[in-house]
Amino acid sequence: MAQQPKSHINRIHLQKDPARRQSKSESVNALTYPNPIHFYYRRFSFHLPANNKLYSALAQIGNEPNNMKKNIFFFIFLFFISCLGQISSDLYLPALPTIRNLFFTSEHWMQITLAIFMFGFSVSHLIYGPISDYIGRKKPLIVGVGICMIGTLICRFSTSIESLIIGRALQGLGAGAGAALFLSILRDVYEGNTLAKISSFLGISRVILLASAPLIGSYLLHFFNWRACFSFLFIYSTLCFIGSFFILKETNQQQNINPIRIKVIAKNMWGLCMHPVFISNAFCVMLAFSGILAWLTTLPFLLQDVVGLTPIQFGWISALAGLFFIVGGFINAMVVERFGLVKMLFVGLLIMLIASLVMLSFGLTHKINTTVIMVPVIIYIIGSSFIFSNAYAGAMHPFSKMAGTAAAVFGFLQILGGAISSALMSTFKNHNQTPLALILFFSSVLALLIQHFANKSKLHDNVDRHTHKVN
Repeated sequence: MAQQPKSHINRIHLQKDPARRQSKSESVNALTYPNPIHFYYRRFSFHLPANNKLYSALAQIGNEPNNMKKNIFFFIFLFFISCLGQISSDLYLPALPTIRNLFFTSEHWMQITLAIFMFGFSVSHLIYGPISDYIGRKKPLIVGVGICMIGTLICRFSTSIESLIIGRALQGLGAGAGAALFLSILRDVYEGNTLAKISSFLGISRVILLASAPLIGSYLLHFFNWRACFSFLFIYSTLCFIGSFFILKETNQQQNINPIRIKVIAKNMWGLCMHPVFISNAFCVMLAFSGILAWLTTLPFLLQDVVGLTPIQFGWISALAGLFFIVGGFINAMVVERFGLVKMLFVGLLIMLIASLVMLSFGLTHKINTTVIMVPVIIYIIGSSFIFSNAYAGAMHPFSKMAGTAAAVFGFLQILGGAISSALMSTFKNHNQTPLALILFFSSVLALLIQHFANKSKLHDNVDRHTHKVN
């Protein structure tokens, strides 16, 4: 038998001999005081030499938050946790008509399953965000992902539309923890140009995964059944749960030492809602997102039942449409420095309005096929991609000292818009694209009016000047 490396033998003896461990405490400090993931790794993989790169990386994960900055496991964990809510929302979309038929229910109740998820998802932002300022990010995230796992299991084994709705509500309440906290974790660990680069790369990666979520769901439905979608989500949320325990270390080093006071939190949230710059940008995103959820709620039935596409065809078309978020994001990144975020907001809203008018014209003339539906949707996606990043920057700029609460309220309003629009779409009969076009049209017009009055009042002047200075 080949002789084991000396470093390996030393490491094993150090675990078994306390006296020897103390005598070598300076050179093996990480082994003397292992964090959980380090212990887990050493227990199952201690045969690797001490200078192994994977061993060294895992050993550096949790000793202090700054050690996570360059750790690939931490970055992968952030990527997974940031996508938890959206992938839970979109993965089962191709299966909606199938579940409707198996449960002997209607389109209305199937669309309610998405709306109830979004309501829970939006409310959770108001819970996890402010609480994390008091007790840290790790504990609320663990609780939230655990709730999401329970809700996913209920959906997986549901036998009626009622149990599916209950499971979706719990899914939304739990999955909101990832969406509410991952940006705060990013701000805790990174700063300056590094924060911008990490956020950009993470954003592009998220769009790719989220665009492919319906495609993954369609193949799971094709090769297995609709329950496989929720089995996949349970495995995904379990990985997030494990990562929350073993990879994530507490990143909030400036926790509020005062007791949690609901009145103070509510007062801060109300103050944000009364701030004209914040609320104008938040409502703009809310209305843009309402349009996105409207077509997400409608297209599975419109394209599969009316047009006649298969679930796999629907999955590929949804993935292609989602990738245009990246196209819009690149365009925005190239020109926002020149024109400013306020002008880019107006451009995005005008593009959304044009898309809704094109779709409405086809609907009123009773023309319905994949092209006349998806071309306006893609145009709308490109326009909305201008909205999210610019409106978020404009809304958050005045609130650097209360970013956690501001992000929570901003996220709540955004998701609430989607929940309302998906619930509203469930009341229509989706015989053609006209109801969807009307939702897109009115949301675009209302957002344009809000931005017009905000710009007329010169609310955005300071934000735009700041943006140009930074760029």
